[in-house]
Amino acid sequence: MQQNIPIIVCAQQFCTDCEMQDDIHMDCERCGRRRHSFYEGPVGDLLSYLCEPRPWCNKVVAIAHNAKAFDSQFILKR
Repeated sequence: MQQNIPIIVCAQQFCTDCEMQDDIHMDCERCGRRRHSFYEGPVGDLLSYLCEPRPWCNKVVAIAHNAKAFDSQFILKR
């Protein structure tokens, strides 16, 4: 079986203040930078980023767009 090894992981974030803002390149005053890319150790960096404290929210919801079959196994294995 061939193993998928991610070389880049991208994430987008939004809060209730910026969720209707169409331009993802525009930073939010409340939640900061809305677009993130992880290259070096992308899985670990993504998981570390998701676990960072956020004083402006009490929970984080992560959704994998188009994840199916083995697409998100690298996160589960980590």
